Amino acid sequence: MTYTDDRIAAEAGLTDRVALLQNAMHKLGADVIRLQTQLTDLASAPAQRTEEEPPAATPFIFNLSRDAYRGELSALVAWVDDFLVPVYVGPDPGWCPVWWEHHEAVGRLHALRLAYQELTDTAAAGGSGPGRWHRDHLDPTLDRLRAPGGPFAACLSPAGHRIERRQSRFA
Repeated sequence: MTYTDDRIAAEAGLTDRVALLQNAMHKLGADVIRLQTQLTDLASAPAQRTEEEPPAATPFIFNLSRDAYRGELSALVAWVDDFLVPVYVGPDPGWCPVWWEHHEAVGRLHALRLAYQELTDTAAAGGSGPGRWHRDHLDPTLDRLRAPGGPFAACLSPAGHRIERRQSRFA
């Protein structure tokens, strides 16, 4: 190799190194921007609760505003359809597939979910919390919903799902 060939080879190696350093600098710049964004988000977030501060209680679904009701109903539908029905109801013909159209079912299932959230936290409710949830909340709720006079009774008729409307005494 000649001096010129050595020089070109050294410059090519140097160019590769410079390109690698430039790429590393771009990645560091992107990391800095990402971290600045996270820091801004953390600074604007509400203060974290302390361990002594209990979490705010979720209001009962019928006491919520219209928009809050929709959000809570959406969360309730997800909990019932993704957890409660597959685990505890199964392919029961006594279960109404459009249960959210029954106000009584919405109220009872929301109360069941609130009790679930409270009693399945064994750190707060103790080791017997889940058992109390099954005995005191789950079993009575499922029995009432599927009872002959319960909200799903009309859904089991030959006509299929329908919502029974009570006639007002003043109508």
